[in-house]
Amino acid sequence: MSNYNYIIGPVREWFRYHFFERKLDSIVGIAVLFLLAVIVGYASAFIDYRAGFGVVAIFIAIFLIVLFMRYPYFGLYFLIAYAALPAYLARILLDTSIKPDFGLIFNILLSILLFSVITKSEFQRRNIKGFWGNAITTSYLILFLFYIIEALNPNMMSTLGWFSYIKGYLSLMLFFYIVFCLLNSWAAVKKFIYFNIALTTVLAIYSCKQQWFGLTAFEWRWATSNPTGYIMLLQGGLLRKWSTLSDPATAGILFSSVAVQCIILFLREPKRKAKIFYAIAICFNLLAYGYSGTRTATLMLLSGIAFYIISTIYEKRTVIFMAAAIGIFALMMVSPYSPPPITRIKTTFEGSKDASAAIRDYDRHQVQPYLYQHPMGGGIFTCGMEGPKYSKGHYLEDFQPDSGYMKVFAEQGWIGLAILLLTYFLILSHSLHNFYRVTNPQIQNHSIALIAMVFTLMVGQFSQFALGPLPQVYSFFGALVIFIKMRDFDHKEKNH
Repeated sequence: MSNYNYIIGPVREWFRYHFFERKLDSIVGIAVLFLLAVIVGYASAFIDYRAGFGVVAIFIAIFLIVLFMRYPYFGLYFLIAYAALPAYLARILLDTSIKPDFGLIFNILLSILLFSVITKSEFQRRNIKGFWGNAITTSYLILFLFYIIEALNPNMMSTLGWFSYIKGYLSLMLFFYIVFCLLNSWAAVKKFIYFNIALTTVLAIYSCKQQWFGLTAFEWRWATSNPTGYIMLLQGGLLRKWSTLSDPATAGILFSSVAVQCIILFLREPKRKAKIFYAIAICFNLLAYGYSGTRTATLMLLSGIAFYIISTIYEKRTVIFMAAAIGIFALMMVSPYSPPPITRIKTTFEGSKDASAAIRDYDRHQVQPYLYQHPMGGGIFTCGMEGPKYSKGHYLEDFQPDSGYMKVFAEQGWIGLAILLLTYFLILSHSLHNFYRVTNPQIQNHSIALIAMVFTLMVGQFSQFALGPLPQVYSFFGALVIFIKMRDFDHKEKNH
């Protein structure tokens, strides 16, 4: 062990000095950069132009690994930001032969970050007991056990789909644990919250750019590559915008939920600079949500505001806000000025007159007899987009649930749906219980904003897959960590 330290210690110090303290501003740094330039030039000229990119990618990968190991918080924020880019990068590379597996890259970086966290003692103290000893984590463990049991479901035709689902779920649980370890102070929590709002606002600004200045050439190629897909994008004279995300629905759900969070923080924040920040975020997120043309996002926005009003109706400012919100909504609904985004929002309230809603209701009624006879459902990944891929010939193969709850009901039966709803109930009850008991005004403000945001995502599950797409799901699990630690943060801030 001592020999290991004799060898590794000086190497680590040498690396830290030249790369982090001097930032390659030394003879060694110049030599490293010169060597990199020679290797890239030689590989591009004498092997293949892609080889040069490969060498650069290797150096970038090594540099990222070092940063992840040394600065776990950088790794956390890098992962969340990266989660918003795979679909965008795939569009850029659509007509090329380069097809990297962005999901695999993410899992590798997640594993490196996990190793970085578990090897640092300051993130492990008192975290193990706190992580396992709460209702929210316990409910997700029960869900995981049920997913394991689903492997025995006789209706499931492919274990490959089940394995793929389990792998994705484990990835989320690892991220949950990493965030639990890293958000170990109220200062760290505030940075996490501000980063997520800022990132979403940047994505919203890009969505507004798509609306105001048009799409790029590669975005047009992606939008028109499939005639059916283009018809889905063009609704009521509005070409729905998606920012850098996978589709307009994912974008609308993200922008709507963060808009609710920022509206609440704007109402409750006493500091002027913070109010300006939230006002800018509200403006761009509401615009981007409207340009996405996602009607589910409209219901999420209204339900989040209603949830906040009910939760804080005892406050005078809430009563004033309620009157203003009702007035603005009524004015928008009766206003003769209806550009395509506003028209799309108004169609949310057409109910049974909407053809797509009628089709979805018909499809659901067709599979109800089958689902009533199978309490564990048809098996994981047997319907929706995954049905044809993993379960050819299954009864649910061509069934499109168009709802997070309906997908769970179809694949996991009423047992799986009941466990999931119980989990959501525990999340809301636990978070509200803590919210009403904390005394620090700042923690109160951020807590109720996050609770309302999480509630909007649960509402979005009724007609979309609101708690699956990236990067929204990572904000969701970050909020769960804050709910668990809310009382501890309040006690620590009070003692300070």
